[in-house]
Amino acid sequence: MPQLYYFCNLMTQQDFSQILSRLFSDAASQHGQEYPDGGADAWGLTGASYLGFALCGLSQAQLRNVQYRARDLFGPVILDCRWYDDLTAKCFTGSDSIDVLLPGSDGTACHATLSVSLFLEMLDFCREG
Repeated sequence: MPQLYYFCNLMTQQDFSQILSRLFSDAASQHGQEYPDGGADAWGLTGASYLGFALCGLSQAQLRNVQYRARDLFGPVILDCRWYDDLTAKCFTGSDSIDVLLPGSDGTACHATLSVSLFLEMLDFCREG
């Protein structure tokens, strides 16, 4: 699925939760694990919501609602910190930042610039969530 990783740097048509969903699903399957139907999507939305909280004014209450629903409905995220370098490389492809569409306050979409360090922080949030 190489087109996915190229698309990470062209974040204009698709919100980042869909990209995260595919990244999480691909990483899990490469390690012999599978998400239940909708699980990778829920955790992709959780990751994007964390970034929306950090960059776009999404409220903490909205973030926690998304996080708790993902965990309650689909269980924990399938994500190992040993996969971080691979996930980062696939998404950033040598760049220090990427432009993304994230959930903002009141159901709006927010265009933001995502750094590698915030991406790694988001992965930790999901993994610990």
